[in-house]
Amino acid sequence: MSVGTIYSYPQNPRVFKALVVAKYNGLEVKVDDSFEMGKTNTTAEWIAKFGASQIPAFEGTDGTIIIESGAIAYYLAHLKSDSTLIGRSNTEETYIQQWVQFVDCQIVPSLSGWLYPILGYSTYNKVFETQVIERLQHHLKTLERHLTKKTYLVGERVTLADIAGATGLYHGYKLLFDAEFRKSFPAVTRWFTTIVNQSNFKAVAGDFVFCENALKYTAPKKESTKEKKPKEEKPKEAPKPKAKEPEPEEEVQEAPKPKSKLDLLPPAKMPLDEWKRQYSNNDTPVAMKWLWENIDLTTDYSIWKVDYKYNDELTKLYMSNNLAGGLMNRLERARKYAFGCLVVAGEDNANIITGYFIVRGNAEEMIEEITDAADYESYTWIKVNVDEEEKKKIDQVFAWEGSVDGKPIQDGKVFK
Repeated sequence: MSVGTIYSYPQNPRVFKALVVAKYNGLEVKVDDSFEMGKTNTTAEWIAKFGASQIPAFEGTDGTIIIESGAIAYYLAHLKSDSTLIGRSNTEETYIQQWVQFVDCQIVPSLSGWLYPILGYSTYNKVFETQVIERLQHHLKTLERHLTKKTYLVGERVTLADIAGATGLYHGYKLLFDAEFRKSFPAVTRWFTTIVNQSNFKAVAGDFVFCENALKYTAPKKESTKEKKPKEEKPKEAPKPKAKEPEPEEEVQEAPKPKSKLDLLPPAKMPLDEWKRQYSNNDTPVAMKWLWENIDLTTDYSIWKVDYKYNDELTKLYMSNNLAGGLMNRLERARKYAFGCLVVAGEDNANIITGYFIVRGNAEEMIEEITDAADYESYTWIKVNVDEEEKKKIDQVFAWEGSVDGKPIQDGKVFK
């Protein structure tokens, strides 16, 4: 008997995660074959039911509604009371969540930042590609160190951590990680091979074929000048010289349009990159003194208070910090226009995520480069009036020192 239905496009590794979990637990989950991406999930009926157009989405036979692939997999893993996927103790379950969140918050954003521009889902930039590949390699080295002496991420058998990890890396090994790349991560590759060849995994995703030639970005072909400027589009008033080729000066292309409306703003008196250098190269009190002496909050910049909406659900400090890091990793579009710090304050099972962002421009609405981030809606963003009292709070957050609402600051993440 089916426990519910998953909605998504075909061959989505994030759906594999939930379906593999269901296989291990002996659960039947239907996949809606009639789902059409961009159509089914944008109807008023869909939004009324699921609350967002996000996929994958799950509807249980008991009426349970879940979005987010990780939450769906977690739910299905716990539907079987004696499931081997969720750990044999609270400690094991915590370690499982540690690796699930590590992959979701660190590896997947970097992998997506490498793959999506190649597939045409976002703008390609060679410098950015190099940066995200380096970040991905850094995170894979963490996995490599852990798996050098282990067969599985947690314990001695497959758990939710392995399933989530393998599906998170699925497109990497399929499309980007060629033989040369894989040489640097033999333990991770051995572990990945073990997981994708488990019978329950293969029953969902089929036989896995490793990447031979990594996908590369190919620039779109430019249209010829003749195609861009057909004769009939020339102004009628302009005389047409006989047998005379147009001179190069007449073919000067229009200046490229700015990628962001923020690029149309007058130059800021304080370049944001200079502030980032001050913050990185000086003690925080020195950097903050420089900031308050140079920043123009009347036209050039605004400062926003950021608070996680679900602080009452936070548990372990390290998990909260990973969650904060997840937001930072999804803000690549805003890197040119923003700087921010999020801190985790409090203790295990009683902590909060809060912080401040410096944002280009002084509009009353948050910039699109930030609102576009997947995690944006999980936080409140309030533009603040920066008086002396507010400056002291910002100083503490940017220094990761002191306390917030009586809770000592324990850790943090910086977006710069």
